[in-house]
Amino acid sequence: KKFIAFQQYLIGLPKGHVYLMSQMGNVDETAASFVLADGIKLPPYVILKRKTMLKDQLPTGIIVGCQNQGWISTDLMKDWLNIIWNRRPGVLVHKRRMLALGTFKGYLTSAMKNIVG
Repeated sequence: KKFIAFQQYLIGLPKGHVYLMSQMGNVDETAASFVLADGIKLPPYVILKRKTMLKDQLPTGIIVGCQNQGWISTDLMKDWLNIIWNRRPGVLVHKRRMLALGTFKGYLTSAMKNIVG
C-alpha cells in the first residue's frame, strides 16, 4: 500500500510542477547504472566491497567507489551526486529537477539534504 501511494504521489508531481523528462531521475542503493526519465543513460557508478581503490586499470566511463560492505554510504552518495547527478546534461540550464531516492537512511541526513537542495 505504501509503495503504491508513493508511486501515485510521484506520478502526480509533474502535473503540479514543470519538470523536463531530462531532469527527472531515480536512484536506489543497489543500482549501478542510472537512466533519466527521457532515456538518457548516466555513467555507471560501481561500489566495490573493499577498503581501498584497485590499482588496476578500470574500464573507461565507469565511476568506482569503495566501501567495506559493498553498499552505498553517505559519503559515496555525496560523491555520486557531485560526479554524476550534478553533471548530467542540462543541469546548468534547468533549475527544476526531481530525484527519487531509495530507502537508505543516509539520504535523510542534514548534509545530504543540503547537497540535494
